[in-house]
Amino acid sequence: MRLLERFSRGEMRLGRVEAFSDGVFAIVVTLLVLELKVPILRSPESVHELAEHLAELAPKFLSWLISFIIVCKFWLNHSYVLSLARHADYAVVWLNSIFLMSQAFIPFPTAMMGEYATNPLAVSAFGCVLAVNTVLFMALHRYILRHLIQSELAGRQDPHVLLKSIVGPLSYLIGSASAWGSVHLAFLIYLLTPLWFIVPPEERQAAKAGG
Repeated sequence: MRLLERFSRGEMRLGRVEAFSDGVFAIVVTLLVLELKVPILRSPESVHELAEHLAELAPKFLSWLISFIIVCKFWLNHSYVLSLARHADYAVVWLNSIFLMSQAFIPFPTAMMGEYATNPLAVSAFGCVLAVNTVLFMALHRYILRHLIQSELAGRQDPHVLLKSIVGPLSYLIGSASAWGSVHLAFLIYLLTPLWFIVPPEERQAAKAGG
């Protein structure tokens, strides 16, 4: 038996995959906020000193906000994609695990971008990591659409949804490249990119009913 054929076997309950995934997402969003530490003041009563420290933390707050929105967007779309499947197999488990591994890495480039917000390499690395995350999610989505989608849902999917999803990694890569010219532009692109799929794609039947 070929190795690839083995991955298409092993029918498993989706509930186990969903529970594990939700746990990872919860840990990721928790790790993101741990980088926001209360500043230590020389004069605890000094409003001016506290205000200065809070202003210095602004890039960290912005990095946290961007990453939190992105991770929540991934979580929502991930829940939707898993709901399309009849069941899980070994391929889904491993594709999902690799995707979750990339999600678990997000707090590192987030912290680096917040700490060195004017460093083009730090800001650019963030975009590269998010581009990889999006591609891995697309691979999971593609596999489910190709091999495991519920028959009653197959005709309701946008046939071009994966093509449209390419906007995500392309936008993150554009933001990554922009960082070398303007870190402020890169931050803006990172903030706007998750709006592309802030909610799961609309199914075709629902679109017709709404029209």
